[in-house]
Amino acid sequence: MTRFALLAISAFVVTFLAVHFLVLAALPSRIMSTVRTQMVERGLPLHHWQMSPQVTPETQTVVRPSPDLAYTICLIDLTAGPVLIEVPTWPDYGSLSIFDANTDNIYVGSLDARLPGAPAMRRVILGLPKHDLDEADAEAEQITLKRPEALALIRRLAPTRGAWEEAATLTPESRCGPV
Repeated sequence: MTRFALLAISAFVVTFLAVHFLVLAALPSRIMSTVRTQMVERGLPLHHWQMSPQVTPETQTVVRPSPDLAYTICLIDLTAGPVLIEVPTWPDYGSLSIFDANTDNIYVGSLDARLPGAPAMRRVILGLPKHDLDEADAEAEQITLKRPEALALIRRLAPTRGAWEEAATLTPESRCGPV
């Protein structure tokens, strides 16, 4: 094999590894940062649940939100300390998902009140490794994140306008804020 061929193969491998790192390590964090910035620019405050409008062709801002689901979102920052999330259950399908700064889905909990043993309120406390979550709230489910930025998303089955409005009444009963 010639020196040129070895150099070409080496350059390909180095380029492949650099692109691989960019796509798998750096890009998700950048995507979440961009999403958070856009949400803040649209007026979504930190540590506050906000209901999305009912999905219709006119309100659709992402490619495929389900028109049968009511969405509620909360931006989270753990810099100042742990954050407690409290979300009422729903008489049909519902879920609470938490995404970290790398867009990884780090938590999913059911909000379906029909399930045996379903609590009336799903309680999750989020913190960083330096936070004592037991001291903050020993009763809640505990999630430790590596970075302070996160996003919580509630999905509830609400196929009709009436169901969507009923889901909207639960937003004020929900909590997403510092402990």
